Parts: sequence; C-alpha cells; structure tokens
Amino acid sequence: MPPGGPACITCREKCRKCDRTKPVCQRCMSKGLECKGYPDKFRFAGLATRGKWKNRAVPSEARNHAGRRQPSLEANPAGSASRENTERLQNSTSLSDATVAATRPTFAHDQTICPHQIALAPGMDNPYQFYVLPLAYEQIGLLYAVLGLTACHLGIQKEDLYLRETLAVEYRVRAISRLGETLQNGLSGELSENERDGIFATIQILLLQDIFESGISTHGAHITGALSICNQLRLSDSLTREHEQTVFFLGNLAWLDIIRSLTDPRRLCFSSDLREAIVKLSDLKFERVNGIPRTLFLIMGKVMEHAKAHALGNIAKSEFESALESYKSDFYSWRFPVDGYPDDNPRWPAVAEAFRHACILHTSRLMDVTQPAEAQVIQNSVIAILDAAAEIPAQCRLIELLVMPLFMAGADALSSFARHYVLLRFDHVKNHGGLGNLMPIFLLQSVWNGRSRQTKHDNSNIYWVLFVSILILRTPLGC
Repeated sequence: MPPGGPACITCREKCRKCDRTKPVCQRCMSKGLECKGYPDKFRFAGLATRGKWKNRAVPSEARNHAGRRQPSLEANPAGSASRENTERLQNSTSLSDATVAATRPTFAHDQTICPHQIALAPGMDNPYQFYVLPLAYEQIGLLYAVLGLTACHLGIQKEDLYLRETLAVEYRVRAISRLGETLQNGLSGELSENERDGIFATIQILLLQDIFESGISTHGAHITGALSICNQLRLSDSLTREHEQTVFFLGNLAWLDIIRSLTDPRRLCFSSDLREAIVKLSDLKFERVNGIPRTLFLIMGKVMEHAKAHALGNIAKSEFESALESYKSDFYSWRFPVDGYPDDNPRWPAVAEAFRHACILHTSRLMDVTQPAEAQVIQNSVIAILDAAAEIPAQCRLIELLVMPLFMAGADALSSFARHYVLLRFDHVKNHGGLGNLMPIFLLQSVWNGRSRQTKHDNSNIYWVLFVSILILRTPLGC
C-alpha cells in the first residue's frame, strides 16, 4: 500500500496513480518528470526545504525548448564580464523558469507579507501586490529579493533555520549581485521605466529583509546607487503624476533613508529637492505605508539635512541650532488636516500625533544629546506618544505603523509601567504580522539596563544611538 495522503500535483494533473512518497513522488522521478510536490510542502526555486532532499535541488523535468540549452536559475554573484551578454540573451528564458519554480513562495509573499507592508481598509487595492510581483516576474534580481524576504519571513515564522539562515541569505546575495549589475548598467546607459522601478523595489525589499533579520540596515551603498540613478535621470525635475509607481517606491525609500540617518545623519542620501517632488506628486498611499504625514516627513528631512551638514562641519553650531529650533516650532504648530485621512478610520490623527512627537523628540536630542531623559521637553513628547498609541486598540492594524514612535518613546521612558506599555504594544505589532523585530526591544533593554546602573544622582543621558553604533561596527556589511 502506498503511504496515505493526497497524490502529488503532477500525478493528479496527469490522472495517474501516485506512490505518495515524500518529499517527492518516486513515480515522477522514475519518469524524469518534475514532482510539483504536496499541499504542505514549499520549494524555493527548485530547492527542497525538508526531507532527504533538503538543501538540494529536487529532480525536475528536462525542458528542450526547440533544442536550446536550458539556462540555470543559479546566479553567479561574481559573474564575469565575458558571460554578461550570454546572460542577457538567456534572461527571458531564465525568468520564465524562475517564476514557475517560485510560484509558491511568491504566493506566500503576496498573502503573508504584502498585507503587513501597508495599512489598508477592507476592499482597498494593495499597491505592493499590483507593483512588486509583476515587476518581479520581469526582473530576476527583484525576484531573488522577493524570494529572499519570503524565505526570511517564513523561516522566522516557522523557526526553520535553513530557510532563514541559508536560503534567505543565498537569495539576498543573488539579489545584491544582480542589483549591482543593474545599477552599473543604469549609470552607463539607458534604463526603461520598469527597470528603474525594479531597482527601487529591490532596494526596498533588501532593506526590509535586513530589518527582519537584524534590525540594522546595511545596504547604504545601494541607496546611494539609487540616488545616483535619480540624479542622472534628474527625477526631481522630470517626475510627474503619471509616474505613480516610481513615486510610490521613491517615497518609501525616502522615508527609509531618514530612518537610517537617525543613528548617523551623515548617512542621509536623498536630496531636499527629491523629497519635495515626492511630497508634491504622491498621494495618501505614502501615509498608509509609512504612517508619517507627508508634511512632517518633509520637515524631518530638513532637520536631518541640517544635522548632516553640521556633522560634516559645513555649518556652524549656531546656525544648526537656529534651524532646528525653527523646525521644532513647525512640528509644534502642525495640526492634522481635515483631508488627511487615508481612509475612514478615525484613529489616523493618533498615528500622526505619535509621529509628530517622535520627530520633536529626536530633534530635541539632536540639539542636545546630553539632555537628561528627565527634562520636561523630553518627557512631554514621551507621554504624548504613549497617549496617542493608547487611542489605537490592539486589534487595529494601524498599530503596525507605530514602531518608530514607540521606540523613540521607549528609549526615554523612565517609569516601569511606561516601559512595560511600550513592550506590550510591540507585542501587538508582532501579533498582527506573525513575527516581530527583536532589535528595537534589544536596544531598549540596553538603554534601560544602562540607566539602572547609574548612581542615584547621575542623570546623564544614555543615548540609544550609541548601542546601534556598536552593533554596526560588529556587522561585517555595516555602512
């Protein structure tokens, strides 16, 4: 008697008896056919993730395609220049095979990752599903990035070390290699609109995988590469409302650029002109993805731009402090606009308020990093962020947008109940997405432990940025 359970997909398609052996059907193997697996088995681009074939390629059907040699899906991260033309000629066939093999993982990306990258009301279209996957089926570098992020996500969710530490890293390396080639081609020649958008989408997904894995962004070089593309194509001048897809990706990258620069303003890449073009041309999808209202995003960009100039010695301290004082006044005077609701959820003003005070808090820290956490201006913003978060119930999807404000408040939270509340809200974020990023919690615990070791009358500030700097120094790819 063959083992119990459903027949493999290939045998069912051919209406024949299946021997039901796992992870692959022996009948398919004996006939040299590709076993498409069973309902409970995932394969990433032809690689088995468990069973006796784990870490190895599952035997697949040999395809002839009118006598042409079948190109391999395996990408050589250090591909030589002599093979570049051949790879380009084989690209369409390679992509076809890759997308067939990657159907299940991309379905997992579509169903388990995309919904948590944006806060949408029921019935609204998800731009990640409309933009990213169609581009991934055209560009193999983006497809590798999608597969890497999916493997990382599922590996964490299922506690599968092979998915998380082997397959996810392998696909990330391939994606970075392809991205480097595409960036080089873009700097030396013409890029189509989809190729350009594919670069931006790939960088964003690589950054997200970094955040999933370690909480630290190590792909600063690629953001710089994207900026080079923007400068070469003069996107700040040439973008229009018709470039909706491009503006969507650039807006998300511009905010991630600011987030990266919080630890070191010198890492800021995007120009003020490009940020202003993004704000002018984008729509409420920006808020649905990033949480922060575009006006506050623009002010925060100016704050970080002056912080970068000061860190590089390009402006005097007095000019720096005067500019930040002015921007801080802009933050304090800003009010949520009547037409600022991305949907009919009444809690969007609470999201905006949390971001407003997170920006005030960081601006205050930039002006005086030694300022004790007990300072009234610091605690006012901490309380305001936690009060705003309290207006968003645990079951509301908007809580997923508040990671940055909650972290900022937690870093300067002094009371045990305030710290406990921050951790509770991070648990709510994790419950929505099925997994959580442990790095913010690790950094908060480091700050809190440092403060607990201070003497009674020592109220000097323990800045969370110092712990990030140590981690980046320990990261081989840190930049």
